Amino acid sequence: MVRECLIIFTRYPEPGKVKTRLIPALGTVGAAALHQRMTEHTLEQARALRQRRELTTEVWFTGGSVAEMQKWLGTDIEYQPQPTGDLGDRMAEAFKSEFCKGYGSTVLIGTDCPDLNTALLEESFSVLKDRTVVNTIRLSLMPCCE
Repeated sequence: MVRECLIIFTRYPEPGKVKTRLIPALGTVGAAALHQRMTEHTLEQARALRQRRELTTEVWFTGGSVAEMQKWLGTDIEYQPQPTGDLGDRMAEAFKSEFCKGYGSTVLIGTDCPDLNTALLEESFSVLKDRTVVNTIRLSLMPCCE
């Protein structure tokens, strides 16, 4: 059986630090509230997926602390601060980390997907049974488990 991991990239919902492009329309509190709800929606879908398949869920975050994330989102998932670098670097490091832990299938998502549902997440893992989807340029430059 292939071990599976779902990584969710998000931020702690601190007003003024999230959804900054929406602040002119929503204000700092409104933008943070929107981000909070979108993250919670994503976690609801991940938890529903865990009812259907054996799956590890990890939240890789910026801002806040592990304790703040656990207080907000619960203790039934794993938390990991995002590494430094641009988004591509952080994603590559997340994939590298999970493959080094022995996960055979890893899906990484953000929280800006209001149409995300459990069926779409399940389909993502199902597709990985028949296909390998990687950024070969980035991964070829990154030896595993250094």
